[in-house]
Amino acid sequence: MISQPTIIITTVLAGMTCIIWKKYFLLPFIIATCFVPADQRIVLMDLDFTPLRILIVVGFLRIIFRGEQLSFKLNRFDKLVLAWTICGAIIYVLQWSDMRAMIYKCGVLFDVIGFYWLFRVNINDLNDVGSLVKVFAICSVILAFFVGIEWATGRNPFEVLGRVTTRVRQGRFRCQASFPHSIMLGLFWATLVPVFICGIKYLKHLKLLSWSALITSSFMVISSASSTPWLTLVAVLCLLSFFRFRKYGCYATWIGIGALVILHIVMKAPVWHLFARINVVGGSTGYHRYNLIDNAISHFGEWALLGTRSTAHWGYMTEDVTNQYIYEAVMGGLLSLVLFIVLLATAVKIVGSYSLRKLQSDQQWFVWGLCVSLLGHCISFLGVTYFGQIQMLLYFELAVVGVICQMSTSFVYLPRSDTRK
Repeated sequence: MISQPTIIITTVLAGMTCIIWKKYFLLPFIIATCFVPADQRIVLMDLDFTPLRILIVVGFLRIIFRGEQLSFKLNRFDKLVLAWTICGAIIYVLQWSDMRAMIYKCGVLFDVIGFYWLFRVNINDLNDVGSLVKVFAICSVILAFFVGIEWATGRNPFEVLGRVTTRVRQGRFRCQASFPHSIMLGLFWATLVPVFICGIKYLKHLKLLSWSALITSSFMVISSASSTPWLTLVAVLCLLSFFRFRKYGCYATWIGIGALVILHIVMKAPVWHLFARINVVGGSTGYHRYNLIDNAISHFGEWALLGTRSTAHWGYMTEDVTNQYIYEAVMGGLLSLVLFIVLLATAVKIVGSYSLRKLQSDQQWFVWGLCVSLLGHCISFLGVTYFGQIQMLLYFELAVVGVICQMSTSFVYLPRSDTRK
């Protein structure tokens, strides 16, 4: 289940986690996310330990033995994250009512709470976020080299570490590098593009790195040859241009919802039938996305209370739930879906509002880039369910929202310091 090279890499990263300076504590986690395939795992008594889970355990042990900060004051957003995670787990276990379901959900809780907690206690302000963005940028430049090899030859260099490969669609290589699917590779870097763009302003002494990360990330989105990452990239680039009008975000949201309602009334097909017409790179499965949404709505009574054990009977290929919102509904019922939507809406509102504070211009841009990145996730959820390493990126950004929420409620203004030099 785990290759020897992966064991060596995991051991080295675990050692780094133990001895590295506190300000670089999260570095091994980002390296493992970008370069170690998610299928690698050690199975002990039906418990799966991926390299990232091993690092979480090592990280908590390091904090405990060194007496470093382990606790923090929960704010309203932290409590919302916990409510979404715990409610989803309880409902799923009630649906299946067996030990395997409990073990599976314990693993999910370990990932979500473990990542969120470690990021939360090790990120204190925007300077810390900027330092981590620099690490992501460096990883982007390095990973793009391997993706370039995969794109040119059709051979995935990360095959020596895991069961990753390179798929072909209509004569085009769908690069995935160390990620479990090409869509996950593309979305991971597409949602980081707005952060890199705003990092050009915020990380002024590292403009070359930010520009390089922007170029390499865009290249990896293109090399994934998948419609969802491409559309997400276009969407986040468009949203970035609304920086001056971000205070009207609430009005724009309601106008957008109103436009969709009008389209639904005047169109012969439901408004979600628009997904069936999406085919950016050729061979896209837009109709499957439409069919999935349509069946989820028609089977509302089946999943609303406790979710459902299977969606295979909904129609052709509907067992492949390629929509994060429907996945939340299927796994945790209506309550889990509502909490998830409220969580995302609250996250965007907190970060968007903070970008309107009287900060320095480059800080406002940087926070806006984080907000747009969150919106990118919200958009991509319409066409895919997250799995693999991209989940770590989502939990990282949610933890950043928790930090910003704390800064907002404490009315703390943190000017730029010299720690980023």
